[in-house]
Amino acid sequence: MYRLSEQEVDIVYDRLRQEGVTNVKLEQDLLDHFCSFIEERMEQGAGFEQAYKEAIIAISPNGIKEIEFELFFIMNFNKQLSMKRFIFSAGFLAAFLLSTGTMFKTMHWPGASILLFSAFATLLLTVIVTALHLARFLRNRSASFWFRSVTGLTAIFLISLGFVFKTFHMPGANVMYGLGTIILNFVFLPVFFYHIYKYGFVKTNSHETV
Repeated sequence: MYRLSEQEVDIVYDRLRQEGVTNVKLEQDLLDHFCSFIEERMEQGAGFEQAYKEAIIAISPNGIKEIEFELFFIMNFNKQLSMKRFIFSAGFLAAFLLSTGTMFKTMHWPGASILLFSAFATLLLTVIVTALHLARFLRNRSASFWFRSVTGLTAIFLISLGFVFKTFHMPGANVMYGLGTIILNFVFLPVFFYHIYKYGFVKTNSHETV
């Protein structure tokens, strides 16, 4: 069987490094995989460059970085799943407490303040965990996604923290609550509903007319 020379192995290695692979173990595995594929094709009569091009198409048609991203996703899948479960559970609990507390407050029933405080405290925790999840697992999303996420999380964070501060009569509560409401009403909501209109409603109507 044909064996690549040290110079040819170095060429393959340098090209893989140029792709920006940061995982050392993956880099070594890819080098072995590429070299084996190239040696097999050169054994069949292909030239080095032609064999390398075929290896790229066969092993990483969408780029080396996609393989690294998929590996990262697989290695962190359980962590992502646990975090998502926590976010959805905490979000549901916050919404439940908020709606129940609002009803208690409207009916002047006892326990309304406790329910509302618990709701905003849970919401505050949900925002923090969601921000950590986005920063760790969704770094490659679009600028518009990040703008919506940051403005929405910032608004909810300020409103929740403002309510918690107000419960304990701490200074700055009204400023945080008011600023969060302004960001929510005049930045996040217009952008959010415009995105739904542009990429949801319009796209649905275009499919119906086809």
